Amino acid sequence: MENLRLPVLPIPNVVLYSRTSLPIYILEPIYIDMIKTCIKDNTPVAISKASASDQQNIRGRYRPSEICGYGRPIILEENIDGTLKVLIKAIGRVRLLEVDQNLPYLIYQAECFHDKVESEKLHGPQIQNLKKLLDNWLEINILDSYERETFTNSLTSIYHVIDYICMFLVQDPELRQLLLENNSLFERVQLLNSLFEEPSHFEESSLVVSAIKSYEEIEKTSRIAH
Repeated sequence: MENLRLPVLPIPNVVLYSRTSLPIYILEPIYIDMIKTCIKDNTPVAISKASASDQQNIRGRYRPSEICGYGRPIILEENIDGTLKVLIKAIGRVRLLEVDQNLPYLIYQAECFHDKVESEKLHGPQIQNLKKLLDNWLEINILDSYERETFTNSLTSIYHVIDYICMFLVQDPELRQLLLENNSLFERVQLLNSLFEEPSHFEESSLVVSAIKSYEEIEKTSRIAH
């Protein structure tokens, strides 16, 4: 298992998937320095869905999720006030293990988190439904035909399609994190087909969202109990 030492940027409600590129705005001086240091040292950065820290109720501090995406930052724009528009080109997923550094920003020891090897065969119709779903969404949301075609041509595997559906179409932040933590491509395909029953319907089923989150909570409780 490959181990990494990664600076971590916790952001509420933001999930970085393995085969995507994520634009973010960096406003805080600490994280501006972090991004510039990562670029200078050619070091990837982890982007983790954050929740409020329960450590002494420290205002403005966030606790990162254990499983998160990581990638290489590219500065797209640097404003007069020093704030940055940055593109994170994802490399993969990691599990955060232990803190190496707390200040001025978090650095963790981490291990790569890969999909498990599976014997289940993906069903063609389900994959085609998801491809059609993403194509329909792109047609509505990327109006420039050249940009849309360029983006579509970059989707070279079912993994790209799944990751971008999770990023663009799944609205529930907790569910986005659960999909990131799921290490079965087969299960992710099943879940997304349950969430989006029609390729022209872009809103996830609230009943399915609730069911998935309830099931995952039961699974976590069961694992803790054992």
